[in-house]
Amino acid sequence: MSAVKPQVKLTQHSSSRRPTVDFSRLPSYQYRHVNWSDLKNMDIPGSAMRGPRVRATPSRKDAEFARVPEQSANYQPHIYQFSSAQERSAAAREVRAVGALKGQVEDWEQVTRINLSYQELGGRFQSLMLGKHLKKLIRCEQLILSDNRLSDLTEYSFPCVEVLNLSLNIFDSFGALPRCPRLRVLNLAGNKISSVEGITRYTTLEEVVLKNNPLVWSVPEYRHLLFQALPSLLTVDGITRAGLHEMEYRHLLFQALPSLLTVDGITRAGLHEMEHGEPGH
Repeated sequence: MSAVKPQVKLTQHSSSRRPTVDFSRLPSYQYRHVNWSDLKNMDIPGSAMRGPRVRATPSRKDAEFARVPEQSANYQPHIYQFSSAQERSAAAREVRAVGALKGQVEDWEQVTRINLSYQELGGRFQSLMLGKHLKKLIRCEQLILSDNRLSDLTEYSFPCVEVLNLSLNIFDSFGALPRCPRLRVLNLAGNKISSVEGITRYTTLEEVVLKNNPLVWSVPEYRHLLFQALPSLLTVDGITRAGLHEMEYRHLLFQALPSLLTVDGITRAGLHEMEHGEPGH
């Protein structure tokens, strides 16, 4: 009896195709590359917005926006869009007028709290626009720049910032952070910090968040080091100085008694979660 050769049959999986959405038909599509301050007759200042868009946009937005007459009525014109000298002269006057209005709307010097998160401001294309805005934050007390792929802000100084949120970026050291002489709360969760070196520059710091940084795993005593370096520090990743001592004696008890399930109502997994901010195994 001859052996039966295995056979493999290839078939193509058929699935219903999802209907494609034509976003160009949406009324808001014409504004996809436009910041709020680019619009004519805009009287809402940046200080009144919860999360203003400040990222630089492609230059092609101007030509695209001017293609449709009713759109161009809402957007400041640019000189190269017009052919005759008279049109260019009129456009130039309007650009200056709109520019003056834009300067009033972008009132960053008056802002005390600003959220510029999720705009990918760390790219080279965005660097000039980012610097333009950050250097004007002379009165800002709370600055949020989460998830922007930022890695270096050493050239900036924020004299009034007390709360700084730089989570979900790519800073690899405290030395890459901006100067903040009044800083009290610093959130660096989800970055690439691997050492406590440089933290002493923030002598007024009271709270720091470093979860999901290499430092948390590579330097188990990082909380001790931070508390020793900064007498002003009250909490590190939500743990106070007193709380750190409590964690230590629980560790000693769990190590001494393998049969022990809880200490002060805290399980081994719970203790791990308190230390690292994620469930233990």
